[in-house]
Amino acid sequence: MPFLTKFTSLSLAAICLTTTSCTVMPSSGPSSGQILQEAKDSYSPYTVIPVTPGIVSLLSTSLDTQLAETLGNTRKRSSSIIGVGDTVVVSIWEASPDGLFSGGSARGGGTQIPEQPVSESGTISVPYAGTVQAANRTPQQVKAAIENALARIAIQPQVLVSVVKNVSNTVTVTGEVASSGRIALSPRGEKLLDVIAMAGGPRIESHQLSVQITRGRRTETVPMERLISDPSENIYVQSDDVIALIRQPRSFTVFGAATANASIQFDESQLFLNQALAKVGGLNDERANARGVFIYRTEPTSLVQRMVPGKVASSGATTNVIYQIDLKDPNGFFLLKGFSLRNRDLIYIANSSLAEVRKFATLVSSTAAPVAQAASVGSTLNNFK
Repeated sequence: MPFLTKFTSLSLAAICLTTTSCTVMPSSGPSSGQILQEAKDSYSPYTVIPVTPGIVSLLSTSLDTQLAETLGNTRKRSSSIIGVGDTVVVSIWEASPDGLFSGGSARGGGTQIPEQPVSESGTISVPYAGTVQAANRTPQQVKAAIENALARIAIQPQVLVSVVKNVSNTVTVTGEVASSGRIALSPRGEKLLDVIAMAGGPRIESHQLSVQITRGRRTETVPMERLISDPSENIYVQSDDVIALIRQPRSFTVFGAATANASIQFDESQLFLNQALAKVGGLNDERANARGVFIYRTEPTSLVQRMVPGKVASSGATTNVIYQIDLKDPNGFFLLKGFSLRNRDLIYIANSSLAEVRKFATLVSSTAAPVAQAASVGSTLNNFK
């Protein structure tokens, strides 16, 4: 039977082609060996770090950069300093009723000059004192300048300078707050949570929010919950800061030999790896390589250098890192409880070698089935001869 012989030959050829290499097998990702082998190459785009109690301890104490370090936590400019555009009122009193500003009172009196904005050149006008520099001065300094200018023509002048509308010493609060707008800073100084409260507070739950602060050309972001729980993050704001509350739910993604592959949002302020794996049903018993639990993340290069000196795959500010946890080691489960997950982390669980063998056997079986069926048909036909 030439047709049967030809069919059998083609099927056997397909089996032989299949058995030449397991790399053609369908897979959800690289094997554990492939990840570790490529990390040894000099051109590797990532650094593999086996997770140990020391690594967990270092990560737990090396959280994101503190706002106080990047933006500072001092009131560099007093909010009592007058700026261009501020509206001021000047009141002048004299000791004699015959003075320029006494108003004709027998006991002497005073005159209030109508409120006026500080000009673009930073000055205000005061009768008989002329043009007075006001910008970049405190009300007390402007008061002294006016009194000095009036000393020769007024009788023991006493001056009061008040800022009635402050537009230069303000911050802008926007985003997920009850009332967006510009908020004037008081002389005592306000912190981040102060100005957020002055804007009416957040409109949604804090665990869904991040606080973004822009100062000059620099922008930093911190989770709202961290801002509330860590007093060191609640830094002083400065004039012209822009504070935005951004809705930013946190999530992580799981691929590979887990019970479920999914992107999961989480509300916990601190989510540990054991909790994250539980959210997707844990590892798949029939497929997972317990030694191949990997967490993909980008870390500051300075931190990676502290964890694995001399083995960093990047010379830039950040490095791609793959953390590896071995759950064949009983201590690995303690590491799961201490390894804190971060927003946008990717968890990959590699297939075990046995799972690959099973998959290969299934493929061979499905390929060989037509051959066996053809042989059976051939045998039946021969019986009819």
